[in-house]
Amino acid sequence: MFKKNLLAAGLAAAVGCVPASCGGAADPADPPPASVKAIPGSQVKEVLLTARAEQRIGIATQPVRAAAGSSGGGREVIPYSAVVYDNDGSTWTYVNTTGRTFVRQPIVINAIQGADAILDRGPAIGAPVVTVGAPELLGTEYDISGEQ
Repeated sequence: MFKKNLLAAGLAAAVGCVPASCGGAADPADPPPASVKAIPGSQVKEVLLTARAEQRIGIATQPVRAAAGSSGGGREVIPYSAVVYDNDGSTWTYVNTTGRTFVRQPIVINAIQGADAILDRGPAIGAPVVTVGAPELLGTEYDISGEQ
């Protein structure tokens, strides 16, 4: 539970909300920093950020690349910083699908080599994966407010 509260507090801080003011009177014209949209037929949800939230979190991405010597039969490589672990130990990464929209996708890690995760299964080569800000996206997707 502590980890969930920490993630939520990080998102709140990143988008400019301090605990004393999070529940206070906000300007009604200000959109929420993030919204979550259900994906039909999936338990995973899309996370949509405002431009300000994306900037405050410092979202950074890198494209999935092919492993050296790979001949198209898997073995994608992502930075290890793009790996997110769920409560049950499953591994995921967030893919920037369009604009400021991010979707968590399952990955299967074959090996960790230095700063890279070598995958048996994951997003397509070239897909932009989140290397900075993934924990904040996870906290947003799971609706962790930090007030629990």
